[in-house]
Amino acid sequence: MNDPVDPKAERQDPGEGPSPAFDRKAGVTPADWPSATAETYLPVLRNRHVGEPEATKIIPSAFQFLNNNMGGWRTGLHLLAGEPGSGKTSFALCNAAVAARHGFPVLYLSFDVQAEFLVMKLLCQQGALDCRDVMDGTVDPAALHVAMEAQAKDFSRITVIEADPELPNKTVKEMARELINNSARERALVIVDYMQIWAAGTREFSEFRHEIAKLMTAMRHLALSLDSPVLAISSQNRKHQGESVLQSLEGTSDLEYSADSISFLINVERPASQGSYTHPDDLITKSRSVSINLRKNRFGETGSRMVKFLPSTGAFDEETVRRPYAP
Repeated sequence: MNDPVDPKAERQDPGEGPSPAFDRKAGVTPADWPSATAETYLPVLRNRHVGEPEATKIIPSAFQFLNNNMGGWRTGLHLLAGEPGSGKTSFALCNAAVAARHGFPVLYLSFDVQAEFLVMKLLCQQGALDCRDVMDGTVDPAALHVAMEAQAKDFSRITVIEADPELPNKTVKEMARELINNSARERALVIVDYMQIWAAGTREFSEFRHEIAKLMTAMRHLALSLDSPVLAISSQNRKHQGESVLQSLEGTSDLEYSADSISFLINVERPASQGSYTHPDDLITKSRSVSINLRKNRFGETGSRMVKFLPSTGAFDEETVRRPYAP
């Protein structure tokens, strides 16, 4: 009889050979690895997909559209792109909150925004508070207290790091692994906000596209070694900014090949000929329709879904807008 398998046993990185957990499940040794056949993986599939409650396996998305099309945030590298003001960080935060609500640890790496500001945005989003009121100190203290009390448990599962662009990928893996080991789940949601800043941290190549390609490999490696999803926010190049096209991803064309899913947030209420909103304050005050365009999906169908984005709180409403958006 095979020894019991620790579900949180260290998963080695690709290229390092089979992990001890895999050996015990499959009944093979490192010496057998070069000649392993597809049959070798059958016990692995049985252990992974049979007899485990669904709630403990899949990290759900905050959007039913993505849950329907991808089955939630599955192990792999997921990219989210959009122009400034489209709600990318708010999108990442609401997905962090949903993952935490379902018991999964979240590691949020912020290379662009202070941790305190991110947590404030998250609190406003989940507590339906106006961000401007909180920042101005005019929020009702009782409402703020209620929101803090209501979110304390979920927030305890979300680790927000003001990350240095020189942060090694190995360190991120160690942090995420510790969060998983200290939780009741076998996976974590890792969020990178955002990837172009991280890629610029350690310049090894003269061309930035090579830095992006290196980081993409590292993030995919991270996802597979943790058996967890990595959600990375990406900027768009100026030529295709505001368009849901794969060529708009900033840095290199390799992005579209390395990712398991690629989504775009598109401000559909802005005229195509208009470079920005007539009134910049509209970006932080007026609710507007945004299209979530899933343009690559290794787990199912692609498609689009209109949602309402409320910048004052950073929240999204998927129910008020139901018609599909056709770019």
